[in-house]
Amino acid sequence: MSIESKLEKLSLGDEPSVVEEVKKNGVEKSGLASNIHVLAGKAESKDDDEAIASLTLIKALAEGAPDAQAVTKICLSACLEQAAAKNKAVTTAATDAALAICQNINPFAIKSLLPVIFSKLPVEKKWQTRELALKCIESFGERAPKQLGNALPEVVPEVTACMWDTKKQIKTASTNAMQEALKVIGNKDIEHMTDKILTAITKPKEVPEIMHVMAGVTFVQSVESPALAMVVPLLLRGLREKNTATKRQSAVIINNMSKLVDDPIDAAPFLPLLLPALETNATSIADPEARGVTEKAVEQLNRLKGLADKAVSTRGDISKLETEFKKAFSAEDASGGLELCIQHAASVSTCMMDLHFMEDMQWKKNILPTFTSYFDAVKTEEKIEKVRVEAEGMLVIPDEEDEEDDAEELCNCQFTLAYGTKILLHNTKMRLLRGKKYGLLGGNDSGKTTLMRSIANNQVEGFPDSDEVRTVFVEADIQGEQSHLSCIEYVFVDPKIQALGCTREQVREMLATVGFVPDGKAKPDHAVSTLSGGWRMKLALARAMLQKADILLMDEPTNHLDVINVAWVKKYLNSLTNVTAIIVSHDS
Repeated sequence: MSIESKLEKLSLGDEPSVVEEVKKNGVEKSGLASNIHVLAGKAESKDDDEAIASLTLIKALAEGAPDAQAVTKICLSACLEQAAAKNKAVTTAATDAALAICQNINPFAIKSLLPVIFSKLPVEKKWQTRELALKCIESFGERAPKQLGNALPEVVPEVTACMWDTKKQIKTASTNAMQEALKVIGNKDIEHMTDKILTAITKPKEVPEIMHVMAGVTFVQSVESPALAMVVPLLLRGLREKNTATKRQSAVIINNMSKLVDDPIDAAPFLPLLLPALETNATSIADPEARGVTEKAVEQLNRLKGLADKAVSTRGDISKLETEFKKAFSAEDASGGLELCIQHAASVSTCMMDLHFMEDMQWKKNILPTFTSYFDAVKTEEKIEKVRVEAEGMLVIPDEEDEEDDAEELCNCQFTLAYGTKILLHNTKMRLLRGKKYGLLGGNDSGKTTLMRSIANNQVEGFPDSDEVRTVFVEADIQGEQSHLSCIEYVFVDPKIQALGCTREQVREMLATVGFVPDGKAKPDHAVSTLSGGWRMKLALARAMLQKADILLMDEPTNHLDVINVAWVKKYLNSLTNVTAIIVSHDS
């Protein structure tokens, strides 16, 4: 019996056979795609038995036929509406079905459910429907924390509005949803303040005290949109307080946090909220010092706004991805179930773009099952890869023109770097100009030294060959078997110096440029074992310059140096106006 026939006389107990049919033949051949709106309509039926049977089937499909989720999720609206049914058995079935859809959908697809959920939150809706919609949001916290974090700029305002509701059940559900949201902000600097942020939403009188505590937070971690989504409403309240001290503290926090926003697009949605409030305070606060602090915050946010305006948004655009999928599958005129599947795939892929899940295996795993009803696996995999490559192109931010673009370009490449099975950098751009000094920043074990050695060993894809650009890794460590050599001999016997045909006299002249003279503190004919850390670094730099280096690679060159030698290294590097340097340093 077809699904269409079963839906005409649907009753409890039919779920296993329908689920089996969908799993066996897919959403199209089974008839689910063409009849999903019929099922959704029956789920909203006034006939309790019909509604319960339909809701039970929706739950069974959500749990038992995950590949059909692009179609099944259409029923979420009906499930939420039935939460307000008079029959308790119907409301129970509706709750179970709604949560089954939310808990079993691909985590990257949760944003596709939000418009339906948000449409059920206005105060005009019945409170039972609103409560279930909030519980759906709460359920994302455990199932899809990263994806919920990505959606917080949209989620927070909707849930916040419900926290002021007069209905106790709505207050409780919205508070629970907000607590889950606070768990996924991913910022250790403010994790300890989540309870206070929650308090500030419903108790405005607490804002000054909370702002005072937050003003004492040292922000060191990069600030991203989930953290901003939580903190900005609190900051806005602080800016609108009558107390000048609270306004000043808000401005200080905004100034500090905005300096740690790596991607200006993260801040873009919040700038239209913060800037007007700050600008108003900058002209109205009577206290000159507080006004000055606020003006600094305005200046910082305007700088961030300028960067955001220039940047091409790297946030996934569902309409663009939908177009790419239709083009890849030659399905420009897609309708019905295929159109639903394409829309679902576009939603999943845009979230993956937002969260930088761009590996081919990740896309295959998360998108391939959506199309199993319509195309064979091999063809589908090829088409998905085609869309993924296009999506990667959308994430590329055009290079800004350098102010001093007249400098010679030594390198302009894109590469991927791995260490064993761990990918350290993926499709990373590197552009180096002659005479510029570049800092290489990253946490421990992030691949800084691996990258430096890969460059030195000519193992970075696209990096100019050593015949074109001479790259030298500056190492100050003295090998034990060479510690008895004089400074001149130590440099002279280096294989690279030998290959260049340098004479001892040329070595002596180069050493003299960095302070190795007969009557100086470090004598060129004395053993290298007598040298301090600072003089060993000078010796290494002299050896590098003898190689006529175009690029110096320096791994923590100021380690174990005193203040005087750190200053010397800085001055010497800045004096090399024709030499580029890439420097890793833990020295602040």
